[in-house]
Amino acid sequence: MTWIAASEPPLQVAGLPWMAENGGRFLRLPERARAQVRPEIWWLARMPSGGQVRFRSDTTSMRLRVSHTEHVHMWNMPRTGHSGIDLYVGGPGVQRYWTSTTPLGESPTYESQLFAGLAPEMREFTLYLPTYNDLTALQIELSPGARVEPPSPFALDRPVVFYGSSITQGGCASRPGNGYVNTLGRLLNVEVVNQGYSGNGLGEPEVAALLAELDPACYVLDFHCNVETAEGLEQVYYPFYRILREAHPTVPIVMVSMLELPQEFYRPEVREKRLGQTRVIREAYGRAIREGDDQLTFVDGSWLLDAETEGAYVDGVHPTDLGFARMARRLKPILRSVLF
Repeated sequence: MTWIAASEPPLQVAGLPWMAENGGRFLRLPERARAQVRPEIWWLARMPSGGQVRFRSDTTSMRLRVSHTEHVHMWNMPRTGHSGIDLYVGGPGVQRYWTSTTPLGESPTYESQLFAGLAPEMREFTLYLPTYNDLTALQIELSPGARVEPPSPFALDRPVVFYGSSITQGGCASRPGNGYVNTLGRLLNVEVVNQGYSGNGLGEPEVAALLAELDPACYVLDFHCNVETAEGLEQVYYPFYRILREAHPTVPIVMVSMLELPQEFYRPEVREKRLGQTRVIREAYGRAIREGDDQLTFVDGSWLLDAETEGAYVDGVHPTDLGFARMARRLKPILRSVLF
């Protein structure tokens, strides 16, 4: 048996656009950003949410060796959700979930057998990386003599970049593949870059400048709820958009407002916040349209997911797998019309 580093060709790492600059580290921002962003952002950037390892092989078995530096404990997510790695099998349009791995002990490194004893035929594999834990090393063990080839190409040669909050990052899906960003990547066969920062999607210009370095097919702006007030969002939303637009005059930008939350049933201030922030985003959208931007789309979050969808929320704020699946299904035709 031979262990292969996950970053070793012909394996392909997707969703982590600065990985080469970072010397193969599984980071969501470049190492140089450590000095540019707040410590909270950098801590979250060490979590490779949205990252994937993709390849084709005729292996009859697969084992992972995974290393973290932290033991994460979250009251509203299982270990598979915050620290797990998902295995999907199949090419574009036919990817199917097979299994997950997650640390069960206290060791920072663990091994997990994903499957064994299969017939030797060429299959396409996608590993979804952890959502809320770092990943300091990932090695893959295949069966002796197994062939390894590059994966099928994405439908586009540029990624879709999402920026937002914990919901964007993937909280509180039960496993990485179920976040709405990763789900959309499968539904559309596109590379996704997840720039969701739990509790810290504040529309900071330093983050916007980093995202403007990328060469995306589309930006999806899903930030709002981490900003406390509509007035606060008004101060940052349009300037954040402008940084991206000045760097990419013709790239489509999708503006998504807040989801409708179950807390609105008994906390009127939550509903008022959503409506106020939706107004800010609509006004920024309208202003940009009047200024001649014809590459904008507005999506009302209350249409993506409403408070009356039974089973759609974990804690009154974060979607369940069901909630994320609904979000992805509703966003799919919108992004398809923008991208293709």
